[in-house]
Amino acid sequence: MNVIALLRGFVAAMILIIVVSCSSTPESKLLGTWKVTDVQVDFDEQKTDPGTVNQVAEREKKTILKFTSDSTLTIIDNNNTHKALWKLAEDGKVSYSFEGDQLNNDLGVYKDGTITITSDTPLGEIITVFEKSK
Repeated sequence: MNVIALLRGFVAAMILIIVVSCSSTPESKLLGTWKVTDVQVDFDEQKTDPGTVNQVAEREKKTILKFTSDSTLTIIDNNNTHKALWKLAEDGKVSYSFEGDQLNNDLGVYKDGTITITSDTPLGEIITVFEKSK
């Protein structure tokens, strides 16, 4: 009788461990590799030409974000690799900071399975949308 009760307790504990370990936290939704699915470049036409707009869009499309469970963010941009630490706020804002730097930089907003980054530049605005690829 004690063996059966012990076995039932063991099975219940294992089920609880499995449920807890499989539960999804908001942060876990970011883990993985993210690639660009859309780029919108809204530059002042008086300050630039269509060729520059196309170059900017093509460069943005090559950006890759890799989020790991140890809070490391790897940004691969134009054959350069940058490592930082990332955080996800309750409102979906993703921020990052470089090691040893106290400044938190806004990366973008996570919503509905995408990360949207809006960059304001002297020429205008760039909106880049990422989706998880892995």
